[in-house]
Amino acid sequence: MALKRSYPTLLLSFVLLGAWLALASGQSQSWNNDRFLRRHWDNPKTQATTNTTYCDLQTSARGLAKKNNIFIHARIAVINNVCTTGGRPSIRNQRQSIRRFRLTVCKFNANRSTYTETPLTRRIVVFCRNKLPVRLVRIVRFRPSV
Repeated sequence: MALKRSYPTLLLSFVLLGAWLALASGQSQSWNNDRFLRRHWDNPKTQATTNTTYCDLQTSARGLAKKNNIFIHARIAVINNVCTTGGRPSIRNQRQSIRRFRLTVCKFNANRSTYTETPLTRRIVVFCRNKLPVRLVRIVRFRPSV
C-alpha cells in the first residue's frame, strides 16, 4: 500500500528531472529559432487559392503584421545548418549561407494594402544563437564574376 501512495511523488520527481535535463541541454533556447521558422520558413511552398495571394495567405495564417516578409523554401535542417557548416562567418554572430535558397519576397504596399510577390534565389545572412538562426538579417544579391 505504501508503494501506491508514493507513486505520484515518484512520477513528479521524474517529470521535474526531465524538465531540468531539458533546460540544462539548452533545448529551451530553441524558442527563438521556432519564432524565426514560424516567420520565414515555408517548405514546400504553399499554393495560394484563387481568392487570395501567396503573401496574403502566409502573413494572415501566421499572424504577421502587414509589412515586408521573406519566406525560405528549404528543409529546416538546411536552414539551421547555415549557423554551422553551411555558412561563412560574418560580423558578430551573423553567418552568410554558402548555398543559395529559393525565396519569396513579399513587399507590402501600404497605399493599396496589397503585396507584391517576387520569387528569388539568393544567399541569406542570419543572426545565430546557440548554433541556430534566430533572425533573418538580409538576403545577398547575386554578383556575377567578371
